Amino acid sequence: MAESATATTTTTTSTTPPATLTPPVLPSHVKKPNEEEHKKALAEVNARIDKLQKQMDAVKEKISKLPGKSDNTRREELRAQLAEVREKQAEIKKGKQAVYEQLDALNESIRKKVGNIKGLQSKVPYKTVAEVDERISELESKIESGVRIVEEKKMLQEISLLKRNRNAVEGLDEQQEAINKERAIYDGIRKNIDTEEAKKLSEQFEKAMAELNKINADQAQQREQRNKLYDERTRIKGLLDEEYNQLRSMRDEHRKANDEYYTFIRQLREYKREQEKVRKAQEEEEKRKEAAKQELELASLPAFEHEITLCDNLGKFLQSFLNKGETNGTASAAANNEEDAKNAATGGRAIEAPDGVALVKKSDREENYFVGSGKKKGKGGSKKNANAASSGATPVSDTLKLPLATMEGFFEVKVTVPTKISDIPSTLEKLQERKAYYLAEQPRVTEENKKKAQEKIDAMLKA
Repeated sequence: MAESATATTTTTTSTTPPATLTPPVLPSHVKKPNEEEHKKALAEVNARIDKLQKQMDAVKEKISKLPGKSDNTRREELRAQLAEVREKQAEIKKGKQAVYEQLDALNESIRKKVGNIKGLQSKVPYKTVAEVDERISELESKIESGVRIVEEKKMLQEISLLKRNRNAVEGLDEQQEAINKERAIYDGIRKNIDTEEAKKLSEQFEKAMAELNKINADQAQQREQRNKLYDERTRIKGLLDEEYNQLRSMRDEHRKANDEYYTFIRQLREYKREQEKVRKAQEEEEKRKEAAKQELELASLPAFEHEITLCDNLGKFLQSFLNKGETNGTASAAANNEEDAKNAATGGRAIEAPDGVALVKKSDREENYFVGSGKKKGKGGSKKNANAASSGATPVSDTLKLPLATMEGFFEVKVTVPTKISDIPSTLEKLQERKAYYLAEQPRVTEENKKKAQEKIDAMLKA
């Protein structure tokens, strides 16, 4: 076999490595929201809201039952009456202006003295000199009996203060006596100016003032009660606002936590989908590379290797007939060589017969041999041949019978099937010619195969 020069074709694939996918990371503060705990917390807040709402309804009901704005007609009448009485008293007083001025002066003097006494009593909690002396004696006895230095200093300071205020206490009695004298003078003058008309006006004034005070007191009580209810309503409303704010806050936080968590879940799913895409893409890429590799390996094999081997095997098979010196191709000889011929002709693979040739079952092959220039014989003729063979008669014949598999080998290399023993030499020459043709064409066809394979690989890798 002539050695063929083959060029090596290198297949290069430039594939961009897939971008590295970074898996999403769940933030440390994000956790899967617990729906049961959230619902339980909402139920607790709603329960408090219901309780406060009932309290609010009760307060509103009390407010609705309060009496409306009171009629001020009577109060205005009393005020008018008081104004009228004051006017009349002023006219009476105007006639006795000097006397009233004296009463006013006495009243002012009494008021000032009373104020002085109250101011002094607020500073010195003792009303008589005897009480002051008794306290001083008590403190001196304690100092003589022995006390701590700190307490002794405090007691000495108190004794000093009491001695300074003793004179003021002595003046209390004198001031009280002066007040009593002035009150007596005031009462005496008052009795002289209180006429029947003045007394009647005074009683009328006091009666109207008492009624007016009662109306004001009732209104003040109602106002206080109303204000308390309003304050209670405001307090409950504040608590309700707090609960509603907490409810909204809880829902917002839960919604935010849900959004953050399920955003992470969606990102994770997307990451897994992308991972699967990358994995499939890598698998497809590997499959394409493997297919390209196999395609190139197959294309790199020398062309016509099978045909060349087939020519050699067929030649050896036909040469065996010449070497044995057989002059006739009997059915038994062909049958004995059938399996070897089939393996030699086909190389162990199935061969498709050309158009017009029918393949037969293996069980029928022993009787179905191709016989060149022979005619079909009936059953009787077959029996006669069998009898002749059994009796030991061997007729001389140039006919060559070949198994179907061997015939298929000839079809494949496009050489006419020999039908006679005498055709073997010419057939061997034709097999050598076909082998020489295959060897001559082998480099070119091999290169073409490799080129076609490379084009197919390039197209496949671009897809």
